[in-house]
Order: sequence, then structure tokens, then C-alpha cells
Amino acid sequence: MKLYLSNTSPYGRLCLTRAYLLGLNDLQLVFTDPWQNPPELEAKNPFSQIPVLETDSGEIIYNSLLICQYWENGRVTSAEGLNLIGYAMALLDNAISAFKLEKKTGESREHFLVKRNLEAIARALPHVPTFAADSREWPQVMLGVCLLTVKLRYPEIFDGHARSDTQTALAAFAQQPFVVQTNPDVLGETLPATIGDIPA
Repeated sequence: MKLYLSNTSPYGRLCLTRAYLLGLNDLQLVFTDPWQNPPELEAKNPFSQIPVLETDSGEIIYNSLLICQYWENGRVTSAEGLNLIGYAMALLDNAISAFKLEKKTGESREHFLVKRNLEAIARALPHVPTFAADSREWPQVMLGVCLLTVKLRYPEIFDGHARSDTQTALAAFAQQPFVVQTNPDVLGETLPATIGDIPA
């Protein structure tokens, strides 16, 4: 299998983290910049978006949620877990939508869509579901990765609106070895060829 991703994409990081925790050591990692519309990526996904998974049978799956679901092998997520995943993805989608408008088009925070996304994050952060920093359950890990992205991109909003228990849990989560090993800065130094090449 091949996973096309970028070391800076939080959606790619979700898939990378899931594959790492599942021990998919032979999964090949193809790091690419989707903003450059590389032909190899466009051949797999005409939208030129990451992550993209190419299965051993040649099937192409894009969308981080669907890729992670493919790896679940029929395991059913509880209603509580689905609630965590839904919250995490909505938080991440709002953060990335605002960030792309600001950084890629130069819009200010007063732009209607940027403001709307950031206000939604500020409203949602006090309602973060209970977060267990030491859990290896996928919904909890997913929530942690998404919260880290919000804190990275909008630290003043996270610090100003997240509850103290969420902030404490996220600080502990950030120190977990698998979180450090999938950190964009750490990945950028090595760009491992497979999951097995990521230091344990």
C-alpha cells in the first residue's frame, strides 16, 4: 500500500498516526506538495488533494476518514466514539478552512468566512468531549491530533477558550512518543519511506 501525504497536512497526519498505531510497517509513504499539482498525485486523485491511499489491489481511496475506516477491517465504532470523531473533524475543518483563506489568499480575519470559522472554533472549544491524553483508542487520538492543529494554527483562540482540563490533557498528549514521532517538524527532517522507518 502507498499513502500520499504531506508532512504539514493535518489530514495526512491523521492517517499517518492511525497507520503507525496499527503497525502497518510496510505502508509506503509518498510525501508530496498538493499545491503544486504533481502529476503523480493527480494520476491518483484528480482533485490533487491529500491524503490518498493506494491499496495493494490498486484501489484508490481519498478522504482521511475513509482511509482510516478502510483500515478498521469491519470494527464498529461506538456512538460515543463517532461523537468524538465528528467533533474532532468539525474542529479541524473549521481551522483549516480559516487558515487556507488567510495564508493562501491573504484574506484578513475580518473576512466573513474566516471570521465565521474562527467564531465556530471559539464556541466549540469549551465543549470539547472528555479527552484522555494517555488513550490509544482511535477517537481519542484523533481528537488529540485535531486539537494540536488548532493550538498550532490559532494558539490565542485555543488558550482563550479551551477548558483548563483540555489544555492540561493536550499538553500531556503532545509528549506521547507516537505524537512526537508524527510531528510535522520531526517528519520534515527525515521524510520516512515507510511506516516502519519512523523511529519507535
